[in-house]
Amino acid sequence: MNGATSGLFCAIVRFEDTAGEPLAGNGWSVTARDRDAIVDNELGTADLDVNGEARILIAVADIMSVDSPGERRPDLYFSLRRDGHEVFRTDVIEDVDFESLDPVSGDPVKITREFGPYRVNLED
Repeated sequence: MNGATSGLFCAIVRFEDTAGEPLAGNGWSVTARDRDAIVDNELGTADLDVNGEARILIAVADIMSVDSPGERRPDLYFSLRRDGHEVFRTDVIEDVDFESLDPVSGDPVKITREFGPYRVNLED
């Protein structure tokens, strides 16, 4: 932790169909993961809301693991599931920095980050 944040971060991820309509309804969930050399870390899971968004709280402690001790910037990707089955996986976003500070005020500026919208082809 940089001392200015609590070590808890929020990833807001949005999914939509190929027509641009939000994916919503029962059965949709999203898992945030950190890609690592040996085993990818699961950082959190949330259901999609009516706007096709999921808000996932991520603890810095979950980013660190045996194969990435001291890691503070996850190589983040999201797994979209419907009724427990993966239907889409995003590309990996490398070295996501949740702990950036404003150079003037020193206040945290990226503890909440938005990702997407990701367009998902449901016809495959």
